[in-house]
Amino acid sequence: KLAQEYSIPVTPRGAGTNLSGGSLPAKGGIALVLTKMNKILEIDTKNLVVCVEPGVVNQDLQNALSGTGYYYPPDPASMKVCTIGGNVAECAGGPRCLKYGVTRDYILGMEVVLPDGQVTWIGSKFALDKSLDLVRLLVGSEGMLGVITKLWLRIKPLPEAKKTMLGIFNTVE
Repeated sequence: KLAQEYSIPVTPRGAGTNLSGGSLPAKGGIALVLTKMNKILEIDTKNLVVCVEPGVVNQDLQNALSGTGYYYPPDPASMKVCTIGGNVAECAGGPRCLKYGVTRDYILGMEVVLPDGQVTWIGSKFALDKSLDLVRLLVGSEGMLGVITKLWLRIKPLPEAKKTMLGIFNTVE
């Protein structure tokens, strides 16, 4: 609210891997670092959802799910250090996105602090909103529309098997 009142830009920041430069406060102002908001609040395997704060490191979520028979499909290359909030801000992908989709496909709902300081929920724990899809509007918006403070994520059962391939070629042709 104070930043809005005094026209101070606010740039939410996750781990700051900056593979795409999304967390750079280009116009100065406040760099709002969210890495200490790093709690996994709920793992609900019955309903295939988890609730996390934006500072949860992607790999930490994967580790918390190991042994449950479930996983969170988005796997950016920087998953050992990048945060879920940063993944949402950038709509991160990763090698599994070719088969399972990118971050936007796994965000069900979020708690957001709007620029005027109002705290609101969009989406829900159980299903994507069938009307105006504000969740997908915020995913990839790089914090321009609000600061995400909690997220409901969809998880999936582990596949029965997996194979990874690497193709190496001498020339682009």
